Amino acid sequence: MAQSDASQVDNDNNIFYSPSPRSYAIIRLDPLEMVRPFNDAQALLEAQAMQPKSYLIYLRLERALPWPDQPWYRFQVEPIATTLRPEDEARCITSDMCIPIFPNTNHPNGRESLQPSPEGLFPYDNCYHWFQPKLVDVRIRARPEMFDETNAVSISVRTRIRTLMRLLDEDGDKMMKSRQSRQQAASAEVPLPSKWIAAEPEPIEISGCCDAAWQHPAQLKAAEASSEASSLCSTHDNHSNHSLDNLAAMDIFSGPSDDAELVPLVDLWISELADHLKQEDIPDPQEMYAEFEHIAKIVREARIRSYAALTAPGQVSDDEFVARAGERHRKKRNLSGEPLSAIHNILDAYF
Repeated sequence: MAQSDASQVDNDNNIFYSPSPRSYAIIRLDPLEMVRPFNDAQALLEAQAMQPKSYLIYLRLERALPWPDQPWYRFQVEPIATTLRPEDEARCITSDMCIPIFPNTNHPNGRESLQPSPEGLFPYDNCYHWFQPKLVDVRIRARPEMFDETNAVSISVRTRIRTLMRLLDEDGDKMMKSRQSRQQAASAEVPLPSKWIAAEPEPIEISGCCDAAWQHPAQLKAAEASSEASSLCSTHDNHSNHSLDNLAAMDIFSGPSDDAELVPLVDLWISELADHLKQEDIPDPQEMYAEFEHIAKIVREARIRSYAALTAPGQVSDDEFVARAGERHRKKRNLSGEPLSAIHNILDAYF
């Protein structure tokens, strides 16, 4: 199993202070901890009313280099589903655009299954990776005991290259051909002036695939015509380029500049998955998206009320306003109290 050596603290027992990317895991939202810094009674009540579920996810990408003693680690994750891909007619996505995860072998076209590593350790027999799922960021809360990955399940580099990326390419090619056919049919219905010169259709940009940027098969002709050894070498080169793309998406020291308060704060379990989520209880990914959107709404509204209270006439002095803004900034960033400029305090804490 590929592991994040930078975060490993116990070589013998597979103990990490940050979970390893490319692994399957269980996450559950902590809405109360997300709103607690606001000291907002309404937000606390709304957060208490939520009943977060546990979700099966794939840790796709770590957003920043992991350092010890951080309060949380930011990841991009993909929810794992127990159904075929929902159709999306507008995007030419069909229900068969998914990949069963072994031991699941059910697929309408008899598509091969993705084999996690170690073999036989993935505990669910009804799961799928969807083509072009909605990817989301989460903040994974650090654990005092850290993350024991002795029985973690991941996707090996070889499987990711030879199976996952190849099958996603097939789905991308099918989607592109459907879009081109639809464009050609629409063009045929509208006669064009004879003076117009027919041009090749513009390539359709396809992004957001589960594990790699999609490429048209014409770009891979050389690799397809090469020998098995040459093909594997070429594929490894493509994988290296993709890894560089992933690195470019990271701010390796501090993570993305998005507002961290709005990023879901979750607890994560990476070993013994079935002990934390039974197969019959795996929720639909749409439920996870709805939970995350709901807590983000609660946080936004709490911020508005907090800002309104601070800026109400006669409520606080300018010095107290700056001090409170600075305190909120330190809580949000988990800083040790080093001095910040007044403008930095205000802008970073509220805008």
